Amino acid sequence: MVSGKVVAFQRGGPRFGNILVPTDGSGLSMAAALKAVEFAKRLGARIVALHCIPPYQYPIYLGGIPFEYPSEADYDQQCRAIAQRYLDLLVKAAGGHGVEVGTRIVFHGNAAQAIVEAAKEENCGLVFMGSHGRGGWSSAFLGSVTLKALTLTQVPILVDRPSAGEIKHAQAMMEHGAIEP
Repeated sequence: MVSGKVVAFQRGGPRFGNILVPTDGSGLSMAAALKAVEFAKRLGARIVALHCIPPYQYPIYLGGIPFEYPSEADYDQQCRAIAQRYLDLLVKAAGGHGVEVGTRIVFHGNAAQAIVEAAKEENCGLVFMGSHGRGGWSSAFLGSVTLKALTLTQVPILVDRPSAGEIKHAQAMMEHGAIEP
């Protein structure tokens, strides 16, 4: 069971100047990010959009590294380009609402830890992220970045579970932007 501080959102209450919005390139995370934009607009906050990429790893084969396997530099370049396309969609959506967005791409082996570190480094008062809402055995076997982040940080985390319609809308937006969700 995860417990933490309950933060009331009311006029005259705590101000969140920077809100961290992690995205993983899925329709679900983009749907949550779009809701974070609306939330930030209401609060007059700035968004820091984060995309975490697993670090490069050489494949382990008895015969050596396959010829077609990308080099570390190619991997870095390709991953950054893909991540930037996701972040650019969020920047464009936020710009339409008058919300300022900073972007950040990190290579880290633990996405939850990367979220916690970015929230601290960017001086974010809140993390706004989506969740699949898996429970029980599914979350136990698959893990949950959201749950892990909740256990690692003292920063409040607002967890959103987008509806199927919101996810479909986000996926359509991504496809229109030539990004495969």
